[in-house]
Amino acid sequence: MENRALEAEGRISSSRTKEDALANAISAAECYMKAIKLANSSPERARLKERCLNILARAEEIKKIEQWQPAMSHTGSVITPSEISTMPHSRRQLSTREEVILLEGSKLHGLIFPPWKSEPDDQEFAAPKGEVYTDPSKINISNNHADSPGDWRRPWDLLGDGLQDASAIREQPTMQAAADIDLVQDVTADCSVVASLCAAVARPGGTYGKLLERIFYPYDKSHGIPEMSKNGKYIFRLHFNGCFRKVVIDDRLPAPRSSRRLYVFDRQNPGLLWPALLEKAYLKVRGGYDFPGSNSGTDLWVITSWIPEQIFLQSDELQPNVLWSRILKGFASGDVMVTLGTGRLNNNEEEALGLAGEHDYAVLDIKENGAEKLFLLKNPWCDAMVWKGAENQPQSGSDTEVPAYGNAAPKVSTNPGTFWMSYPEVMRNFDSLYLNWNPGLFTHRQDHHFNWTIPTTTSPGCFVDNPQYSVHSEAGGTVWILLSRHFTTEEHNYRASSTPRSPTTSTSHGFISLYIFDSAGHRIHLSDSPLSRGPY
Repeated sequence: MENRALEAEGRISSSRTKEDALANAISAAECYMKAIKLANSSPERARLKERCLNILARAEEIKKIEQWQPAMSHTGSVITPSEISTMPHSRRQLSTREEVILLEGSKLHGLIFPPWKSEPDDQEFAAPKGEVYTDPSKINISNNHADSPGDWRRPWDLLGDGLQDASAIREQPTMQAAADIDLVQDVTADCSVVASLCAAVARPGGTYGKLLERIFYPYDKSHGIPEMSKNGKYIFRLHFNGCFRKVVIDDRLPAPRSSRRLYVFDRQNPGLLWPALLEKAYLKVRGGYDFPGSNSGTDLWVITSWIPEQIFLQSDELQPNVLWSRILKGFASGDVMVTLGTGRLNNNEEEALGLAGEHDYAVLDIKENGAEKLFLLKNPWCDAMVWKGAENQPQSGSDTEVPAYGNAAPKVSTNPGTFWMSYPEVMRNFDSLYLNWNPGLFTHRQDHHFNWTIPTTTSPGCFVDNPQYSVHSEAGGTVWILLSRHFTTEEHNYRASSTPRSPTTSTSHGFISLYIFDSAGHRIHLSDSPLSRGPY
């Protein structure tokens, strides 16, 4: 019954008329009232009563509105984000060697992550005799955390921690958010992962559920949200090491010995479970909670399979106006997720700016007010510092705004760690802009997989032994080329034992880059005069 209330509540802002909005609010209130009668405990009834009173107050506010406006685009039509299910697939037949490469890529950190074959059967998550699934594999926790876990706990036990008395309201694990999602990190140093999740949740129209539908199992398609597993087993479809792969976890989360959390949590919806489970699945792939760091472009590529593009904001070749137009158009249509990364800052610079060095931020919203261009940024730390610029709010007055989409609209007054920053200030204060593009924008895709054994002795500028490919398109147009390295156990161990570096630069064991030449398809021997070259 509570789920029905949440569904009706979620339809309010996108209602086309005032009458529809009021009807949805009343429907939500009625469902909450029924849920109160069905509640099994006094704390649960108190929690539901509070939500019912909030929705009744919202209904009274709707009555006072003279002219109702649904969530609109700047063109005056209700926003419908681009379809995300039309991802092109590579039709090229893989060679035997390529198939071997993909199979070898399944082995990571002593675990096996097999290529994805099909959606799991519902029986995978059943518990006919009350059996609870426990993942036999070990997920590392950093020994450097002062709040190292006392043990691993199931969600219901974990959410009961910290209650001061028996009458306190106990949060119930849930997959449904009752309020705007506000994800934050606490102890674990995975800012890029949490920033990635924040950016995904910020997708227009509250459509992050459509992203999760292809990632998270079990999934409740009728309600558009992940489903609670009966036996505590969850399966994820993540994209890494050349293909979609199967990642299996249980629902246990690390329980610290203090009030600090070792997993991502939602300040507005403390019982929301799916972000912590998705984080756990990703960190299992990356070696554990002792994660040495990444960047949010890579993280979103693995989690969502959206195509990553890294823009170096301090590059002399950057065209700011062209870049802004691309971002504005893509964000408005829900076709791009945006995150940012800072470079190194000393303590004095961090204090003066209110920005953390070597840290990733999520972009929650974008506005254009005449000549003024603004980003709504979020620092994912729970005790986050915020930028100390002259203005942390957009100027009042009429503007052409990338729309606030119903319940997904950011409410900066209630979410600490969020702030507005102008586009020029972003260009000055951040090193990298990460754009992850909807793969449904592309009509064709072709995958190639190869190994490269680098010679022990090489001549500078000699490309004789470098992997080379010739690209030809009879139809013409733009071709995107993505060069993606596999994760390896050796690379993880190397990075974990090395001095941390900026998330905006390569932290891999070695460097890699892409060169483009116009050579009529002939092999390149020297690195001279490329049409373009990527960062190295």
